[in-house]
Amino acid sequence: MSYIIAFVSYTDFTDKKYPVQCFRTDLKVNDIVLVRRTDGQLRFATVLKLEYLNWDCKGFILCKKSECSIDDHGNLCPPSNSAIIFGVATPEVFTKKLIDSGWILLRPHSATYRKILTKTNGSQIAYIFIRKNGIDLQILPISEEKLPIKSGSLYRQSLTQGKVVRHTLAHTTFNLYEGVLRFSDSFINNELNLERYFIPQGETDKRTDALKKDARLRKNLGEYGISDLYEACSDGNGGAAYLGDGIWITSGGGVYDWGR
Repeated sequence: MSYIIAFVSYTDFTDKKYPVQCFRTDLKVNDIVLVRRTDGQLRFATVLKLEYLNWDCKGFILCKKSECSIDDHGNLCPPSNSAIIFGVATPEVFTKKLIDSGWILLRPHSATYRKILTKTNGSQIAYIFIRKNGIDLQILPISEEKLPIKSGSLYRQSLTQGKVVRHTLAHTTFNLYEGVLRFSDSFINNELNLERYFIPQGETDKRTDALKKDARLRKNLGEYGISDLYEACSDGNGGAAYLGDGIWITSGGGVYDWGR
């Protein structure tokens, strides 16, 4: 599972995009990277797009091309057989950053949560809940019976209390891990206005717009059949018929995304 997904091309002669896992925050479009593909082979690729999707792709970026070397036999030598992690790109790095800032790990009360962390700032107590597909935040007024907080103790509050928000990792417009770390800093500094951190981010549907469009097309084809759709959309000259959303249907039953 990778929060950041890079869409890459393995050749300059096609614009076909392949999604791969990316565990670093320093990449940008047109960077040349070394990818370990699903078949285990190493290939250089160009980064075409980066998105926050939290997908479970099989291929992943090992490193940048500039980080590789060539041995005396001409073999490609990446700096490691594991993907290089750079920046706050994984839940493990994110959790460590929080612990380094003084957050305390609690024992989750539900299998929904992989980790629960808590911290006080003198007047309030905050909780950060890490899920497989998102991060939840909660702030409550502090009370003496909740203190002292012991590492590994069970979370005993209710998510129906206090100020709560549920964020989803997929389709966020910024790095949610970094955003929650900013919340941590603001909370520790006892900032009065934390409302900006309680606006839900992300979407539960992980599909890209292209995948959603393909799903709608398959549904339409299943309901009506390609020949029916072609007859309905064709002008009768035997040429390709425009279905909509950039999709064209040919008389032979081919379906193509040629754009408008």
